[in-house]
Amino acid sequence: MITGNINGIKKVILERLEELYKLTIDNDSIFSYELVEEMNNISRLIKKELCVVINRRGKIIDISVGKINSAEIPSMDVHHNKLSGFRVIHTHPAGNSTLSSMDTSALINLKLDAIAAIGVRENVEDVKVNIGFCDVYNNSLTFKELKNLSLEASLELSFRDKVTYIDRIIADITEYEDQEERAILVGTDSEESLEELQGLAEACNVIPVYKVLQKKNKMNSAYYAGQGKIQEIAQLRQMKNANVVIFDDELSGSQIRNLEEAIKCKVIDRTTLILDIFARRAKSKEGILQVELAMLNHKLPRLRDSNANLARIKGGVGVKGGVGSRGPGEKKLETDRRHIERRIEEIKAELSRVIDQRAVQKVKRVKNNISNVAIVGYTNAGKSTLRNKLCDISFSNNVSKKGVLEADMLFATLDTTVRAITLRDNRKIALSDTVGFISKLPHELVEAFKSTLEEVVDADLLLHVVDSANEEAIKQIQSVNMVLKELNVKDKNTIIVLNKIDKASDKNLKEVRNFLQGEKIIEVSAKVGANLQELMNIIGREIPVKLIEKDFIIPYHEQKLISVLHENSNVINEDYIEEGIRIKAMVYEEIYKKFMDFEVPVLS
Repeated sequence: MITGNINGIKKVILERLEELYKLTIDNDSIFSYELVEEMNNISRLIKKELCVVINRRGKIIDISVGKINSAEIPSMDVHHNKLSGFRVIHTHPAGNSTLSSMDTSALINLKLDAIAAIGVRENVEDVKVNIGFCDVYNNSLTFKELKNLSLEASLELSFRDKVTYIDRIIADITEYEDQEERAILVGTDSEESLEELQGLAEACNVIPVYKVLQKKNKMNSAYYAGQGKIQEIAQLRQMKNANVVIFDDELSGSQIRNLEEAIKCKVIDRTTLILDIFARRAKSKEGILQVELAMLNHKLPRLRDSNANLARIKGGVGVKGGVGSRGPGEKKLETDRRHIERRIEEIKAELSRVIDQRAVQKVKRVKNNISNVAIVGYTNAGKSTLRNKLCDISFSNNVSKKGVLEADMLFATLDTTVRAITLRDNRKIALSDTVGFISKLPHELVEAFKSTLEEVVDADLLLHVVDSANEEAIKQIQSVNMVLKELNVKDKNTIIVLNKIDKASDKNLKEVRNFLQGEKIIEVSAKVGANLQELMNIIGREIPVKLIEKDFIIPYHEQKLISVLHENSNVINEDYIEEGIRIKAMVYEEIYKKFMDFEVPVLS
């Protein structure tokens, strides 16, 4: 049987092609003279490519008309460190025998014994042949191409010895698939965006082995990138022993299916990668619920239909598994859209209860006249380090100094933490550290974390932390501002904290300063503690003063009240008189109410 594009081909030609099945090829040779002669002549007549697949017994098992991907080559497990046992001989009707990217991709992906391209000529004696063999370089599968061989030289090639050698060296390749995830990163935006994608991959314990950038104004609706580029990526994946390809934008469900079919491995997008990081890092009940909600909202529109099979979604935030395989549920999701929607409603109800609990805590802070300062900024700008250092230099001796994770990685902090710190004037403020923002932040995450980001919405003052050493600092500021705008807090009183000045270049600092003209800025280094006390002073000046000046006389037998005033107010003056201790202090309204009976009356 002749496969492929046989429309319009005369019956007599098809019969000639059928006759080729009767040929037996000597396994010491890659092909026979008779086979090449007939393939050359027929391909010249029909002006189409011919493709012949031969097994190691020298038997022709498939003959097809058209591109190499139309040939029926028996499948095998590509993870096995050995050749497939099949060689492909095909024609190039234009006369050029150079192997195409599709040819070399097929050679590596299918681990063919060899692939030969015959440049069709009028006289078979004049044909040129290029032959590709698999090869190994730096523990990765690659290929070698023998170019512009004459027909005679091709027939004299010791094919069996060559294949035996290649089988031996391929067997020594170290398999990575079961040990670690190795990724090829693909983007169409910029080198900087790909660098950030690399950081995201590394935060997921994925090893980036190669980056591909193809700048395009319009994304391919079916494959994201052009099909030629996808063939190149498929070849690179095999050569670099990669087992996952990560794209730097959000992909549709159909694009992911098309890409996985073309590249022959798992494909994920930037959004899935970020969601996976959040799934790994979420610790609090609220954080876990929010990640689950974001994942479900991301998955729901990607279902093929109401009965889509979701078996690939493995249950449980924190479950071991590869990047993109962390499922969003406490238990394995049902394979029905209605069940997912029901789970979404359950999560929203649970989150509502958590939000109610936070509201109670917020009421307590308001009642005690405690101002709220929220730290925001791009991921990895140093927010957690700054928050911990500000807690360390707080003027209170009894404030909890429990720190949050400091790490030079993206999204080190997910769960919002709130700690009380005391300013120089003895005012207490609530300092909250929030999740980092990022460019192309998935909309599902912004929506899911809006409850957490209420700390930003309710803040009296924002500290926008900027990594001043990062060459993309201005773009990062713009990304954060976009999220703040979405939260309707862009116009809130804000101090721009240029962090990491110990690492920043003068050029970078100058560019950032120029961009931020007219803003309230301070330059610090949270890591080395530079200028943090001045930052505390600025915070004190910028947040609303909720203290009132009062004069009290505390009897000597009420000494414990003296300690309360010292701990909860800013004592201006203290005198020992006959009636007791006279204290002038700046106090909160709640404290004042407790001491009203001891207030010195104001003389009219």
